[in-house]
Amino acid sequence: MMMDWFWDIATSFAVLSALAGIFVAAFIVAHVPNLALRFWPAAYAYVKAAALVQVIAAALFCFLVGFRVSDERAGAKSLRLQIAAQQIDITAANDAAEKKDAALAELADKAKAADERIDDYEERLRRRTPNQSCALVPDDFPRRLRNNRHSTR
Repeated sequence: MMMDWFWDIATSFAVLSALAGIFVAAFIVAHVPNLALRFWPAAYAYVKAAALVQVIAAALFCFLVGFRVSDERAGAKSLRLQIAAQQIDITAANDAAEKKDAALAELADKAKAADERIDDYEERLRRRTPNQSCALVPDDFPRRLRNNRHSTR
């Protein structure tokens, strides 16, 4: 967490701009001493130090810009992977929804066919003439259907 904060600040536009300004100032002092001496007469003593600062500033600037670019590329790659995973999830959800709809349609067809068979059976039962010789009453099987609740006491 703290390192992320450090690198966010180190690669910020303000820090990179300040570093570029230091590089330009050191370049002017090291390589164009006549221009620097015009505005700052004591700059002659710092020519060799400015050359060293220029090299260090250029190296640090290149490193920080490279870090920032690689960090942004890693973030973009992470986002691309997230998008790809979400697209896979969406595709799977759409396929599951299509299968669910097909299964619901099949079940609805089966239910409709079952309702039609039940309706046909009910209609056949209604049209049938009652046959009194097959009517059963509870007294028809007294021995087979005994009430065992009283015998266990």
